[in-house]
Amino acid sequence: MKQLIFIISVFFSLNLFGQKQEIENLINQIAAEEVPGNFKYYFLVSESLAPPKEHDSLQNYEIRELKMKDKDFSESILYKEQKDTINWRNYDLNNVHYVSDGHNRPSKVKKVKFVKYNIDPKEYDSLINNKAPYTLILKKKWFWNKRKIWDIKEFRNILYTAWNEDDINHPEETVYFQFSNPVFSEDKKFAVISVAKEKACTGNGFTALYINENGIWRKLHEFNGYKTVSYSTHFSCDAIGIDYE
Repeated sequence: MKQLIFIISVFFSLNLFGQKQEIENLINQIAAEEVPGNFKYYFLVSESLAPPKEHDSLQNYEIRELKMKDKDFSESILYKEQKDTINWRNYDLNNVHYVSDGHNRPSKVKKVKFVKYNIDPKEYDSLINNKAPYTLILKKKWFWNKRKIWDIKEFRNILYTAWNEDDINHPEETVYFQFSNPVFSEDKKFAVISVAKEKACTGNGFTALYINENGIWRKLHEFNGYKTVSYSTHFSCDAIGIDYE
């Protein structure tokens, strides 16, 4: 009896490990396609997208096209009930920086760290290259009062320039990605997954069907696309928010 329980336990563990590898392989390949090539890494919300309350919708003509593309495609995968959300921190994903649950949009506030105005150029470049995300390294003249610094035109120009340069040099900080828990067909040849890309005030996403061709996942069809716009009564998307250190 103990031997039987041990065998079942080993089989169950291997099955879970295999499923974990399948998911990791799929997500890493999707990220390689969806994340822009100039990103050093990408921000991923650690909790997967919640399963949709309604089934993904495909028109009849789309289903016919999918069946024409691949004779093995079965529409039953589209109506499989998704499992609960999962934590991506438990998976081995490439080039990821995780974002805590509940924060699905990039911050519009950056922390400002002041350095001496005549700082050594090499030291300054090192600070810029090794800074934390959403941080600006700004040169400050000794007589600039922090409390009244917004009244100084020269400082405002320095801040706006640094902010724009930071967004250009670190584009990965301007978008958060989200993935749903993928649903696989019984033969593991197809997978359905939702992908979301959220910016500070806008976003877009889609659900897609992928096909596994000798270990390579290819997007077969994209559907349920959407775009979002976020509004705030107390903060403009064009506003600059700073937090002094």
